Amino acid sequence: ERKGLLVLAGIVSAGSAACMLVPYWSTYRILNELFYNSNDLSRIDSDVLLRWGWIAFAGLIGGLLFLYAGLMASHVAAFRILYGLRVKLSEHIGRLSLGYLNSTSTGTIKKIMEQNVEKIETFIAHSIPDLVNVTATILLMFIVFFSLNGWLAAVCLLCICASLFLQFSNFMGKRARVFTRTYFDAQERMSASA
Repeated sequence: ERKGLLVLAGIVSAGSAACMLVPYWSTYRILNELFYNSNDLSRIDSDVLLRWGWIAFAGLIGGLLFLYAGLMASHVAAFRILYGLRVKLSEHIGRLSLGYLNSTSTGTIKKIMEQNVEKIETFIAHSIPDLVNVTATILLMFIVFFSLNGWLAAVCLLCICASLFLQFSNFMGKRARVFTRTYFDAQERMSASA
């Protein structure tokens, strides 16, 4: 349901990620101008510095506006989806046998209708735009990295892959089982002595 709003939220969130990278690019261009003319400070073009400063500011404002629009679209989609789910659940409860309703407390049904359905809102309204934003940021950053210096970007990518491998092997390998067993044994000893 509401695929159009969710796709719109994803596209706008990706646009927000692109705009949020503009200040970093502007900073790079400003530093490039300063370093290029560091021998003779009178050759620094202040108009270039001001122009890139305003571009950075516009990118920041555009990123925040796109982020707001993406979150609004995802929230509208989430609340419409929740409304549809609650209507369908109410219709389903109306078709249930009275024996089921007699054996189930009203608190359980109320919890399902209110709290359990409400948990979906966090994923739809917040996690989906955030996930798209992070993915777009990573992709755009690596495109910029490879366009500036391919070898350095490859080394950075290799370091990231190695760190992820080491982290996952630490949490899921034999060492993780030994650590978990040691931790729970220590917890048992502490609770037994208390």
